[in-house]
Amino acid sequence: MDKNEEELVVGGYRFGTVADAETARMEQKKVLSVEQHLDYHNPQNVLLVYNKAIDNKVFLTPIGMAYLHRMQTQLAKCGVPQEKIRPIPLYATFSNKTANNSSIRRSLETRLPGNEYKGRFVSSVIVNILLVVALAALVLLSWQSEVPTIVNYRTAVVNEYSEWEQELHEREQAVREAERALNITPE
Repeated sequence: MDKNEEELVVGGYRFGTVADAETARMEQKKVLSVEQHLDYHNPQNVLLVYNKAIDNKVFLTPIGMAYLHRMQTQLAKCGVPQEKIRPIPLYATFSNKTANNSSIRRSLETRLPGNEYKGRFVSSVIVNILLVVALAALVLLSWQSEVPTIVNYRTAVVNEYSEWEQELHEREQAVREAERALNITPE
């Protein structure tokens, strides 16, 4: 067996992709962690962990499914009624003879790498486009605004002082002309 094929084998199972094999390795670590911390002599705790693992879809590969099956067996040995032990849900189909081929196609599509992030990517692109449009609108408004901004503040202040100087000069001229008309001499 070559190195590439060794990467695909986990716990006696040969997986189709490296990603699935990595998932199985992670599940092996989870199984070891649960086994170290779980008291199998307390069936209520075992049942609680079993149900949580099913609800949270902690185990998806045959490695995890085999562990869930061992937990089922242990629960039955401890006297837990069969109706309290939920069946292990399988998230894959195993026959090509199903009447609903679209469910197979959907399950395969959800397993393809990248599909889980496609919706997030599209949402991210839309949000980024909206942010760019908002930024462009803000820049356009600041350029067309009469209110001085950090970009045109110096120009606005110089223009304002120039207007005041021009107005003051015009008033001085008007006062001088009025003084001349009344024959008043400045002291």
